[in-house]
Order: sequence, then structure tokens, then C-alpha cells
Amino acid sequence: MNLPLLLGKSSDGIFPLWSMIIFGPFLFFIRLFVPLRRWKSREPLYSEISEGLYVGGWPSSLEHLPPCRPAVIDCTCELPRSSALPNAYLCVATWDTRAPQPSQIESAVRWVCRKRTQNVPVYIHCAFGHGRSVCVMCAVLVALGLAEDWRSAERIIREKRPSIEMNDLHRKSLEEWSRHRLPSKRDGVSVVSSVILSERKHKV
Repeated sequence: MNLPLLLGKSSDGIFPLWSMIIFGPFLFFIRLFVPLRRWKSREPLYSEISEGLYVGGWPSSLEHLPPCRPAVIDCTCELPRSSALPNAYLCVATWDTRAPQPSQIESAVRWVCRKRTQNVPVYIHCAFGHGRSVCVMCAVLVALGLAEDWRSAERIIREKRPSIEMNDLHRKSLEEWSRHRLPSKRDGVSVVSSVILSERKHKV
């Protein structure tokens, strides 16, 4: 099943009343299960992959964010946005073990690129920081010129966060995104996201 809109999570990360009534037991269980599993694993909630770029698990409160008050990309469809999170927020609703669509990856990449040109740090999270968020972070590293391709990006992330678990769906989505969005080389030079290039032109 890959119907992220089924639970009704809105673009601002809030569940409507009808969703709370219909899916209340499931949503309540997930909110208990995620912190419990995190506590049991003893894994750090988040990892800094590169300067100003963080990937990790669900921040249930402001205290669970990196201290730099980053903009947030939320890759979950089953967990709510904490009311304490910053206003800079993007929801890329995706079921656990499923992958964001290439178009969602591209939207997230463009959003991150704009934030980074403003020197705003970015935190990309899913439930545990192992799959969905790592998928998006791979594309971000490529777009920012920090990795040659998504495979290299995955290795970079694994060095900082060894427990990541991207599956075949994540890799397939990244492969499709790469094929339609970013050729790996052009005349021997890595291609950077068009958003970054356009932002730089505006500053000149």
C-alpha cells in the first residue's frame, strides 16, 4: 500500500478530526512505538551529514531538533508535526518502507536548495532516520554538489549514520529522479541543481 493521503495528514503536518476519529488507535500506537523503539536502540536521534544538513528521526518536540533551529522536511504520513517546530516546514508524506515519488524528491531538493542559499540549516526526518529521509538526503547531496551520484551520497550518509536502511523502492525512486533531473557529469563538471544556479545568478 502506498496511499500517503489515506491518513489525511495535511501539508502543514496536522491530522484532521475525522482522521483522529477513524485512525485514532493506530496513530496513538505509532506515537508511542517510535519513541520506545528509539530508546531501545540507543541510536542518536539525528546525524549531521554535512554542514547545515541533518537527517534523523521524528522530532516530537523542539528539544529533539538540532540546536541550530533548522528548517524541517517531514517525510512521514503517520506522525504529526510538533506545534513547536519552526515555521519553515515541508511535508513529503510517505508511508514507512515506501519511497517518495521522484517529483516529491525534486520538490524537496528545490526547497532545500533555497534554504541553503539563505544559510538556513535543514533537518530531514522520517520516523527513525533510516529510509525515507535518507532517500531525500541522497538527492540533496547530489543537487548541492556534495556527492557525484545518489550511490556516493548513500555511502557518505552511512559513514555518519551506519544504521540507515534504504530499500529497493528508495533506490528505484532515486534512480528515476537522477535519470530525469540530474545527469552526473557535463564536460567533466558535476551538475548542480538549477535552483542553486538561478539563485547565484540573482545574487550577481
